[in-house]
Amino acid sequence: MTLFQAMQRGAFALGAFALVTAGSVALTRALTAERIETHQLAYQHRQLQEVLPQSLANTPVTQVLESTFTLPNSEALGLPNDSQGWWVSDSETINKSSNENSNKSSAVILPVITRQGYNGEIRLLVGIDEQQRITGVRVTQHHETPGLGDDIERSRSDWITNFNGLGLDSLPQGGWAVAKDGGQFDAFTGATITPRAVVNAVHKALQYAADTPLPMSFEEPAL
Repeated sequence: MTLFQAMQRGAFALGAFALVTAGSVALTRALTAERIETHQLAYQHRQLQEVLPQSLANTPVTQVLESTFTLPNSEALGLPNDSQGWWVSDSETINKSSNENSNKSSAVILPVITRQGYNGEIRLLVGIDEQQRITGVRVTQHHETPGLGDDIERSRSDWITNFNGLGLDSLPQGGWAVAKDGGQFDAFTGATITPRAVVNAVHKALQYAADTPLPMSFEEPAL
């Protein structure tokens, strides 16, 4: 075998190996993409239900998912145009002395993006009821430092639950900030930027809900 033939054979073998490797990677991605997407959707569904008020906690996932509406001025929440939120409502009829009263509750769920995190973008879901009070907050995606900034996750700590029940008027002026900035919210040891970003984002969501026409009544939202 000549040197040229040996080089040709080596190049062919290398090319064949590269093709097989690329094909294997592509096949693996194709086989796992659907599973990954399913897991991501399931995670989002759980987060949506976790920010609902207790009165709506048992709302079926399908009903929550079908309750989307287009957010006006979504750029105020750090979102692209035509982004969607969720509006969830339930009703219970109560009969008292032959008088029929309708007791209903509702909440909107707003997605919010802040780019003020230590390692970039943080995505949240903020639930707000018809009294303009927070029913729950969850972080759905972030890149903060493990062991420091990731205490914004509910699975890591209960810090994120400090927003529950708060409205714009619940805190004194300047209260919507971390303690280091004179506010009412604790920061994490060695990590102030992350909780500061989340506090600002949640406050922004409340301001948005107060200033923007949203389906907070018991009428069907405009789609």
